[in-house]
Amino acid sequence: MFSCAGFTKKMNSFSFIFFILVPHTISVGRCHDISLSICWMSKDGALERQQGNIWLNDTALKSIRKVGKVTSLTVYPAVEHKLTLRYGGSVQTWTVAVTPRTKSIKVRGRQKPLEHPTNTTKGFLDLLGPTEVFACENGTLFFHQDENFFLATGHSLHLPVKLSSRSSSMLLVSWVSNSPAAGLSHTVTLYHAELGSYNLLSADTATRDHYRFTALDSCNPYVACVEVAGTQSFICLSTLTDPDIPRYFEVTSWNSSSISLAWECPENHKFSSFLITAFFLNGTEHLTEEVPFWSTGDAFVFTLSDLQPCSRVKFGLQTVCQAGLGSRYSKMVLNDGNSDLSNIETLRQISSGPHNYTLWWEVRNTSSVSMFRVYHEGVPQGTTFITNYTVGGLEPCQQYQAKVEALCGESVLMDAKTVTAQTGSCGVSELTYRSNNPPAPWIPVTTQQPAVAHLYELSLENGTVIQSSCVPDTEVHLQGLEEGKTYILNVWEDCERTLESERSYLLKDGANVSFVRAAERHQDLDAHPSSSALSMVLPWSLPDDLKDDWSEPRAKMEKILKHKLQELLKDFKEPVRVELIAVLPADEPDNTKIQFMSFDASMTREDVPLPAEQQLDYISSLNVANITVADGVIHWDGPDLCASTKRTLCPINSLCINTLGSYTCECRHGKYDVNSVLEPALASHPACNEKGLFSQCLDNLMMGGIAKPYLTSYVGGKVNVKLNDGRCAVDETAMFYHFHTSRKLSKCGTEKRVNKSHIEFQNILSVTLTKEQPISRRGLKVVWKCVYPRHHIRNAKVNVNMQWFVSSSLVELNSSLQLTLTMNLYRDDSYTSEYKNTMFLGLEDTLFFQVALQTNSSFASGLLLQVESCWATESTDPQDTVQGVFLQDSCPVDNTFHWLSVNGLAQSSRFSIQMFTMPKGLPLYFHCLANICAHDENCTKNCTSQLRRKRSVSQGKRAAVVSAGPLVVNTRVKSGVQHTYWAEHMTLIFFVAGSIGILGITVLAVSATKAIMIYYERLQHK
Repeated sequence: MFSCAGFTKKMNSFSFIFFILVPHTISVGRCHDISLSICWMSKDGALERQQGNIWLNDTALKSIRKVGKVTSLTVYPAVEHKLTLRYGGSVQTWTVAVTPRTKSIKVRGRQKPLEHPTNTTKGFLDLLGPTEVFACENGTLFFHQDENFFLATGHSLHLPVKLSSRSSSMLLVSWVSNSPAAGLSHTVTLYHAELGSYNLLSADTATRDHYRFTALDSCNPYVACVEVAGTQSFICLSTLTDPDIPRYFEVTSWNSSSISLAWECPENHKFSSFLITAFFLNGTEHLTEEVPFWSTGDAFVFTLSDLQPCSRVKFGLQTVCQAGLGSRYSKMVLNDGNSDLSNIETLRQISSGPHNYTLWWEVRNTSSVSMFRVYHEGVPQGTTFITNYTVGGLEPCQQYQAKVEALCGESVLMDAKTVTAQTGSCGVSELTYRSNNPPAPWIPVTTQQPAVAHLYELSLENGTVIQSSCVPDTEVHLQGLEEGKTYILNVWEDCERTLESERSYLLKDGANVSFVRAAERHQDLDAHPSSSALSMVLPWSLPDDLKDDWSEPRAKMEKILKHKLQELLKDFKEPVRVELIAVLPADEPDNTKIQFMSFDASMTREDVPLPAEQQLDYISSLNVANITVADGVIHWDGPDLCASTKRTLCPINSLCINTLGSYTCECRHGKYDVNSVLEPALASHPACNEKGLFSQCLDNLMMGGIAKPYLTSYVGGKVNVKLNDGRCAVDETAMFYHFHTSRKLSKCGTEKRVNKSHIEFQNILSVTLTKEQPISRRGLKVVWKCVYPRHHIRNAKVNVNMQWFVSSSLVELNSSLQLTLTMNLYRDDSYTSEYKNTMFLGLEDTLFFQVALQTNSSFASGLLLQVESCWATESTDPQDTVQGVFLQDSCPVDNTFHWLSVNGLAQSSRFSIQMFTMPKGLPLYFHCLANICAHDENCTKNCTSQLRRKRSVSQGKRAAVVSAGPLVVNTRVKSGVQHTYWAEHMTLIFFVAGSIGILGITVLAVSATKAIMIYYERLQHK
């Protein structure tokens, strides 16, 4: 029985009251949530007789009741609730809330609630069993009490009914049953809000201590009630089903400073708002900051702007539902934002040599990646802008740990991946076979590596394999070979049977045996090679880049050495054809041995070797400097010019090759010299770019290209190359496919994209196999982008479409004769190379001017031209308030000004001045005021006097101003570089793997992006 005495004591003294409950109603060590409840009881239909009703947050509760039982409705405690009672013709309204920390109830309203129950109310509460919990037992306040009805509020920590779980379509309610009898039925009822009142949705019975309401609507308010068997309570919970998750959450656009996302509303279209959480990450995927944003309305879009450079952000999106003052959140839908765009998705080893391995990786987008840094065994090896890298100088048949980091800016880590790489073996050399000595021996190049195995394969000329096996020794016995048949013997090394070396080939054709290093080479050797082979020893060892038998630098070196021996033997008694056979380490340390074969060049149908001894005698007799012949070997005694100087002889990505008397610079393997297609060419040395890719973002011209050998090797045959939609042809040279287009979009199909911060121009080369090759499994697209940041250009007051201009002025000499004045700017004093585009010049450069009078009339042949004054501005306006004057009254006012012709004695004047800058650091425009003199006027000027006169002829009819420009002065760039609006030039190359049907298309994009303009930086500092 509920103790009224204890209850009254609490009301009077505000002390705690303790209830004795059965043991399983208490969870030891668990904090119970406080609950705020509205409690009422109506006897004999009193509420209906009085035409009464109860509203909670403007939703009627009249239908929620059990006759003769105490009804309670538990609501969300930490917010205010509006409670309204209509009873007996009067209406009263209160706001009710409970503070969970202090467990105090706050009530506001015109009628003050009572703290004590009446005797009638005590009688109602005495109906509760001794183990029942009155939901309003603590902090109880009574809003109304009479003999048939009471309404109260309060809280409890021991509510026997609770919401155990919920989802968007389900509510799981559980309760405590204190009755020991089995098989009792508990009544469960569910109400839902509709048209301002709670209406009965379902009613059922349960024999267990829980019940699951299913097939509910998401984001909907419900009231779940339980009438526990054997009790006098009807206990209800007000709750809200979870909202459905939002759909199709995706990134719609992004750039370096903002990300835009969009989504669609939940499936049932019910929501109150959306919560977007931005998760800021570092390069190791650790969370550094979490920022919430709220989105209301039905736009379903969100933009996070003002991002810091190199930011990595993921996003979470939740639907929020609010019913009255309670809120529920859906499960979070995640979106990677821009965090995975710079991730290294794939890292693997694609090739290896005995002394190197090559890594390749894939990145979805490299616009936020400035470079990749490669590590070998934890030691940095270098950086690259492209997605492959070769690590050299290694031992054969070894495993190594390699790591690649994607960096933004100087050193901000965006992502990192690690892979195990392995070098291969060195192969075998001097594979021989003699008919009278059946074993075929060879020399292993990889030494001191017990893991290396030797494998061989003997086949017929048609490819049929006869024998194949692994042998422990360095020779193989070939038995049962038939005379007259052609056999091919392949021997190679294998590192633990995982990486093979390149194979050495032995061709036996009847009784004649020949040894070749690769399938492409077919030089036949005599059965006794020692009598016809020539050897040359160089007093240096080869660098790692030249040890790869099939690299381009190695082929170039072999061509040079072959040509050197060919030159020595050009006057030999028989015509000689020299072939290089092998490049090997010599017996002497740090020396290199070159093996040649020489043949009678007059014999075109067969290879007839020439005796080596006679050729050696002939070479010895020549007495050529730095060449000696000893013990049947040619020795080069000259210095290694590539190693004998401390300064670097060759530019980046190129390799110095000794030409035996001089040196040459050749591009490293996989790099191609783009000098022949650049405008203008950079220097006499090669400009070596990976895959021959190059790009130039000029003023109104975009150029790009790629090496033909790379395309044919990658795609697998002869190719067709198309630029954009095919309206413009692709230029082709022996080494390159290249193009140059203007920024006029309609001309060649160039694509243009514009956002708030950048203007991007894009050109695409599509590469496919020719029709002669019907089977294709690889295609290629090469994308060039020129990206112009509008923000920096706008701040620098430079127009994106800034054009070079040369103004002409029309001067009327008389009513029948008009003359034209022009000014042109040149690169040097030869006056043959005129500036016609915006250029970058350095402060050390000299600018050459020519102001000229142009006329075809014989009546004007006696006229003369005088340049009176010249000045520079940072705008196209000659009357700009800020002027840099360097010629005034026909006299120089700058000590670098030099006349290159006599001013006033001809119809043109030439002069020069060293470049300079002006206060804002903007592009410079040059202007000159010129006068036209008659033949009897004195147009010359004596500038030796210290007193300079003011302008004297500036207002005459025959004076005019001519202009030219702009030129950009920058101390950080080389002179004569085509203007691209940026001082820093970076070429980024990235692969994006895709699939169209069964055809794998790889997109190779070259994004020529420019960073912050130097003159804008200078302006900011000022």
